[in-house]
Amino acid sequence: MKHKLTHNLGLKLLSVLVACLIWLIVADNNDPEDTQIYRNIPVTIVNQDTITNANKTFTVVDGTDRVNVYVTARRSVRTRLSASSFTVKADLENYNEAIGSVPLEVSCGEFAVTQEDMRIQPASLKISMEDKIEESFGIVATVSGKAARGYELGKVSLLTGDTIRIAGPQSLINIIGKVTVPVDITAKSGDSTQTYAIRIEDKNGSVLTDGQMAQLELKNIDGVVLQENKAEVAVEIWEVYEEIPLAATVTGTPAEGYEVTGITISPRTVNLTAPKEAIEELGNRLMLSDTFDISGASDNRDFAVDLNDTLAQYPDVRLEADVSAAATVSVRVDVVGSRTIDFPVSELVLKNTPVGKSLIFSPTDKLAVNVRAADEELDALGYEDIHAEIDLTECSQNGDYTLPVKITLPDGCELGSEVSIVVNVEDEEQEAELEIRTEE
Repeated sequence: MKHKLTHNLGLKLLSVLVACLIWLIVADNNDPEDTQIYRNIPVTIVNQDTITNANKTFTVVDGTDRVNVYVTARRSVRTRLSASSFTVKADLENYNEAIGSVPLEVSCGEFAVTQEDMRIQPASLKISMEDKIEESFGIVATVSGKAARGYELGKVSLLTGDTIRIAGPQSLINIIGKVTVPVDITAKSGDSTQTYAIRIEDKNGSVLTDGQMAQLELKNIDGVVLQENKAEVAVEIWEVYEEIPLAATVTGTPAEGYEVTGITISPRTVNLTAPKEAIEELGNRLMLSDTFDISGASDNRDFAVDLNDTLAQYPDVRLEADVSAAATVSVRVDVVGSRTIDFPVSELVLKNTPVGKSLIFSPTDKLAVNVRAADEELDALGYEDIHAEIDLTECSQNGDYTLPVKITLPDGCELGSEVSIVVNVEDEEQEAELEIRTEE
């Protein structure tokens, strides 16, 4: 038996070696060794307090916080790998101040891959070191959008405070120009309190990038860090109250023999936006605070009014947006025993209207008709009791004409002064500005 095992031993050993060689060749062909690149792997920075405790801050430069890992291994190993298989760390305790970089360390979750099988590119994290400073900045809420129909922005309050402290690299703090909190009130119809992202612009008006914001630490004035760089904002939405009447009182006494017969405010009403309780406090009207003195007056007086002067007394009441604050208070002063009636121009009766012409009247809205009568008759008199007409016979050519107005009054009344009107005559193709009732 021993003879059989040892017979042709050399040939048998050679056969074994050839078989192993063939196996290695086949294995190498089916599972070859090669180098594969795993790209864009993030660098984890550890022991940052090594720098922050020294009141310093750092910035990664040249995009070295993401690296490529080269792995040399057989295909069967490489197919089990992905970018998530690797962890790359930069330990700031190993910071080399002379060259401004930190060496990188890589590890792999696949046990078959050793340190010798891996190579990192770049091999170090480059950082820029500088002093960390902290400064205070004013912060305001900027409102955009339009509230729901019938509502407007009332008040906006920064509950975080109107001043914040920002800590970060000195070079970045030095370029901060404006700090705001954008608030959108689109379609809102009620009050709300919520947090909004803080927006920081540099001195050129450019918004800081996410990378720059990541280098900053935002705190309120008490030093409490603002989570996620957000500020708490309270927004009040006020309802718009339409057609609030205006009211006014006059002071002083007219000239002897004259009296105040009426006060007219134009516009008669305004739209106000306010909380409900503020409108109720007004008594559902706005009493003008201006002084209208008619001492010694023997004719009508007009007073220009800025409604904002009155509203300044009510911090929670404003005019509706885009509404003019201008108003006029007209005080009618007549001879005792007389009264001036506002007669609508649209009620004028026109006689002998020229053919093919359009008519424009001045004044366009009303005529002042002064009437004398007993007090009880004056009190009951309205413009409906007055008949007014003009004769347009002489208005056959284009131009301006001043015409007398014929006034007919009820029995017991007499006209205090003559009334006239200016008529502008133009060709008919120019549209008339006012329709006038005519009598043939």
